[in-house]
Amino acid sequence: MADKGSAPRAHVFNVPLGNDLCDVTAQWILQSAGADPLAISNNILLLPNNRAIKAMTEAFVRQAAPGMLLPRMVAVGDMQMDEALGPMLDPIEMGSTIWPSIAPFERLMLLAKLVKDYQPGDAPLSPAEALRLARKLAELIDALEVDLVDFAAFADIKVEADLAGHWQDAYARLLQILPAYRAALTARQLLGPAERRNHLLAALEQRLAQNAGEAPIIAVGITTSAKAVARVLRRVALIPNGHVILPGVDIDMPDARWDNLSPPNLDNPSFGRRHNVEVHPQFHLKHLLELMGIDRSEITVLPTAKSVPEATTISEIFCLPEHSVYWQELPPERKSLPHAKWLEAEDSAQEAKAIAVRIRGALETAQKRVALITPDRELAVRVAGQLRRWGIEVDDSAGIPLLQTPPGTLALALVDAIWSRFSASSILAIAKHPLVFAGTQRLDWLDHVRQLDLALRGTATGIGLAAITRRLETARKPNEALIAWWSGVVTMLAPLENADGQSFEYVLATLRDVATALTDGGIWRGASGRELARNWEEISSSNLSTLGRIDTTGLVGTFKEIFSGAVVRPPYGGHPRVAIYGLLEARLQQADLLICSGLNEGTWPQIAQPDPWLAPAIRRHLKLPTLDRNIGLSAHDLATALGAQEVLLTRARRDRGGPTVASRFLLRIKALMGKALAVDDALLDCADALDRPAEKEPFATRPVPMPNAKQRLVSLSVTDFDQLKSDPYSFYAKRILGLPVLEKVDAEPSFAWRGSLVHDILEKWFTHDACAVDKLVARADALLAQEASDPLLRTLWQPRIAAGLRWVAEETKRLMTEQGRVVAVAEQPGTVHLKGIAVKGRVDRIDRTADGDLVIIDYKTGSPPTAKQVKAGFALQLGLIGYMAEELAIKGVSGEASHFEYWSLAKNKEAFGHIVMPTSTRTGDKKPDRNEFIAFAVEHAEAAIGKWILGDAPFTAKLHPEFALYGDYDQLMRLQEWNGRQAIIEDAA
Repeated sequence: MADKGSAPRAHVFNVPLGNDLCDVTAQWILQSAGADPLAISNNILLLPNNRAIKAMTEAFVRQAAPGMLLPRMVAVGDMQMDEALGPMLDPIEMGSTIWPSIAPFERLMLLAKLVKDYQPGDAPLSPAEALRLARKLAELIDALEVDLVDFAAFADIKVEADLAGHWQDAYARLLQILPAYRAALTARQLLGPAERRNHLLAALEQRLAQNAGEAPIIAVGITTSAKAVARVLRRVALIPNGHVILPGVDIDMPDARWDNLSPPNLDNPSFGRRHNVEVHPQFHLKHLLELMGIDRSEITVLPTAKSVPEATTISEIFCLPEHSVYWQELPPERKSLPHAKWLEAEDSAQEAKAIAVRIRGALETAQKRVALITPDRELAVRVAGQLRRWGIEVDDSAGIPLLQTPPGTLALALVDAIWSRFSASSILAIAKHPLVFAGTQRLDWLDHVRQLDLALRGTATGIGLAAITRRLETARKPNEALIAWWSGVVTMLAPLENADGQSFEYVLATLRDVATALTDGGIWRGASGRELARNWEEISSSNLSTLGRIDTTGLVGTFKEIFSGAVVRPPYGGHPRVAIYGLLEARLQQADLLICSGLNEGTWPQIAQPDPWLAPAIRRHLKLPTLDRNIGLSAHDLATALGAQEVLLTRARRDRGGPTVASRFLLRIKALMGKALAVDDALLDCADALDRPAEKEPFATRPVPMPNAKQRLVSLSVTDFDQLKSDPYSFYAKRILGLPVLEKVDAEPSFAWRGSLVHDILEKWFTHDACAVDKLVARADALLAQEASDPLLRTLWQPRIAAGLRWVAEETKRLMTEQGRVVAVAEQPGTVHLKGIAVKGRVDRIDRTADGDLVIIDYKTGSPPTAKQVKAGFALQLGLIGYMAEELAIKGVSGEASHFEYWSLAKNKEAFGHIVMPTSTRTGDKKPDRNEFIAFAVEHAEAAIGKWILGDAPFTAKLHPEFALYGDYDQLMRLQEWNGRQAIIEDAA
């Protein structure tokens, strides 16, 4: 027994690396309880968070027989801890009532209002930006309250003159916002969550000091450096019935190195010249012990825990940079981890597949537990998906962001439709969503959606629901059944068209009603649906006036910012021996095999986003954690994982964003261990073999279809010959198979779209305006305003097309005045027969010269054919149109075609529009001989007809790729599979 004047002994235990904290703690408690099973229920466990309660519960289930009464567990690190601490505080008279905590979203709205109220200058903040800044401000306020920094201390800070201007502005705003925030909470008789937790923990400490009771109180796994928590831990450690159990304190680290991990000391001028010690995995533990007033020598190892020899190697891996020079002196056994392997995949998809194979293999061993630890949520989803191929359902304890669940994606799709003003792609995203009409009407609904998808292909010709209705009604063959179905869809979606300029309350209510109607309430069902409903109700019941009137351009960003923190955690029911953990979930749990994945810089460790409110110098002055503190926590997480029985480390060289850089932690492991770190190459081979065919498939060869003689007899257009000669396969797919080209939904304006629009304008100019020069530009402006009412199309293409048409009008007037030309016909069809095959064409325009000759004109919205194309016979349109004109195949035209011109509306150097005459096919003259030019076109056309239409030549893909200008059927011909290999195959033959 200690002497009367001696200090009480601290009861602080350590669980070394290589032990499952929850399991060894449960074993120790069970051993301490002895034979009395009811004695366990008298224990009070203080845990860091609610996830730790779940982990500890599972540990007791594994360690004890069924029917055991569990200890009372309290999450003292959780901001919302009223009910948990309530029974512990009820017997104590706390003097004054502690005000309740402000609701999270209500607090966010309050801070967003203050951010907007104290925004300097005249430029207002968007709602999304105000919410983002408010969220970061809430994190700062929590950090200040956790470290018990008095808000009044801000006024005493002397801002350095050389501090950047934006930091000085942010500091000045904080001096206004923080007092206003405290005043607003006081007026409402509310507290911030961190401040309220401080009051509750202070009351708990007071109770433990006055009357700790007889029940054992055990604090397990709490490593936060919050001062209020540290005071409670100190009190627990000093009371007779209290114990503190810490995870992974390096009690064997040399004292000199341990002393180097001291927290920042502003009075020590040499500190700024040292490396940032907060990135060390032991820093936060040392800092906690100093706040508790406990020396490392007072810590003992928990009796049920064991020490592992690899701990010293792990400690060396994460030493401070200046200590790594001693690695050369270490013996080989100190530079190896025999139980660890690593692999490097080509991409994240291969990484996920390899991980899934390793997990599946581990499950062949009875009772073996496997856990994947990764902060990469996308990788976690990939692995879970791969495991389903073996029927393994695994719980991802870190959860899935709400907006990535089916209910969340539907809500986001509706918001996106409002933002895009009901573009075709946004409408189809809603219509195809699995929750929409998911009942017995689903198949009929999807039939109409497929028809709508085909009808909305191509460039958009308007905005809003009415524009889609107009496209369906003005189609070449209107589908009455589809139009009737679409009218019902419009009725359901129409309320969303009124969102612009409305309050956010109105928008939320309208979104709720539309989503309910589309899904028959299914969007609110299930775990993710209930979470969405809970968040929706909390947001809708709040005062949203801070967000103001809705501007649809910022609606998506605002919506994402509001729901950014919402996460859906899976219900129980996954595989009992497989788990996926985030870093926070993994801190108290281990398994027989731990797979640490996503070891790339920026992922593990994650790089903290800069604080927009406090300059780093001010944070140091206030002794707040730097932004690098999380790197040290991530290092401790990896160090803890490396102590498992078996460890696999993985990374991918590429992810969705491009090439990646290996994590600094992985580079340190490889630098220390070198070749002693085993590489699991066989695992990648097994992963690749999963989807490898049983027999090696031969390379695809260039397709050479051979239709029969009857199938070849198809009519042709004058524009088909270029395609038939350069890429016979594309002609085969288009004309013989009859496969139309499917354009993208909401496609960018293509040359074909621009050409059709220009030809339509010029045809109406000829038929209705008699080529009056002053009416062409006005007609172009009117048609573009009607057809391309999308602001982007008007901004990008209306000026260009109008400029090109203005040139057409001016050039036509010049030729009329100077050369006496007249426009004979425009957009007139014609048909001739070559070798008995009908060849159709549509002339863009034919002028008649003063001497009666014909000028064949072809409009081009892009560049005209090159001289090389013309000479090689891959630009036959002008010559064939001239042949039609001379053969009287075009109504209203007769005479000799002596002139051929391409009128390009594209920009040529400084101005829009220019005329290009095709060069002679033989002599190279600028002005080709009439008879020669027409005869050349007819000769090549007849040769093509004789070879492919009347003959038996194969329709070879990309026969002349240099002249095959379009790739509409490249995917059908599997171009990427044989292109480039074909020459090798042919040479080998």
